[in-house]
Amino acid sequence: MKFLLISVLVMFLFSTVFSQTVLIEAENGVSYVQYFLRHPLHSVRAINNEVKFLIEFDVGYNKIVKAEAVADVFKFNSGNSNRDSHAMEVIEALKYPTVTFKSNDIKLNGDNIIVNGSLTFHGQTREITMNGKVKQEGKSLIVEGSFQISLTDFKVKRPTLLFIPTDDTLKFYIYAKFNLPK
Repeated sequence: MKFLLISVLVMFLFSTVFSQTVLIEAENGVSYVQYFLRHPLHSVRAINNEVKFLIEFDVGYNKIVKAEAVADVFKFNSGNSNRDSHAMEVIEALKYPTVTFKSNDIKLNGDNIIVNGSLTFHGQTREITMNGKVKQEGKSLIVEGSFQISLTDFKVKRPTLLFIPTDDTLKFYIYAKFNLPK
C-alpha cells in the first residue's frame, strides 16, 4: 500500500512538472479569418484580421489543449461596402455582433489537426469540425484550417442577387500565429 501511494505521488509530481499549460493569444493583425460565399454570378470573399484567437498550450508536451476564438462580425471586409452592409443586415449584426468558437476536443497527428467544438453565430450554436495543419517556425506556432457551415442551419436567410440566392454553404479559412513561451 505504501509503495502504491508513493508511485501515485511520483506520477502526479512527474505529470505536473512536465505538463504546464499557458494561455497564448494569437498575433493581432497577422492572424485572420476569411469567409467564402458563392453565388451563380460571382463569389464573395471577406476577411477579418482582428479576430481574437486564444489557445491553452501544454508546454511540457508541446501541444494545443484547448482553443477559443471571438470575431466581431462588423470587422469582415469584402472590399465592397454595399455588399458588407447588406451582409450585416442579413445576419442581423446589431442583434448578434460576434461569432464565438470553443473547442471540445483537439486531435493531433503529426502536423494534422482536427478541432471539434461549438460555434455560435446568429444566436445559434452548432458543433463544427475544423481540419487543418499545425507547424512550428522558430518560436512561433502556426495553425491553418478550414470548415464550412450551412447558413440555414444557423437560421440565416440566404442573400440574393437578382432574385437568385447564394449557395447555402459558407466556407471559412483561418490562419493563426502564436508566439510560444521561451
